[in-house]
Amino acid sequence: MSRAQIQTALNEGIPFVIRMADGEAYQVNDRQQMALGQTTVVVMGDDDVAHVLPLLTMTGISYLPKANGSSGIAEV
Repeated sequence: MSRAQIQTALNEGIPFVIRMADGEAYQVNDRQQMALGQTTVVVMGDDDVAHVLPLLTMTGISYLPKANGSSGIAEV
């Protein structure tokens, strides 16, 4: 994955899941839940635990459906 691909997903405002090489997945519902660096992404989990994810180990992202009637990233 590239930084630009993650930035595009954030800009589109659709919730998404980041998939990792080890099989883990991290859901991003809100742009405030994530910090994007040059080589890493930090995702805050629902339990307020920070997950530092290297871009090199990301295998892809999957978009999730938007909540009915809403625009932008919303809770799913």
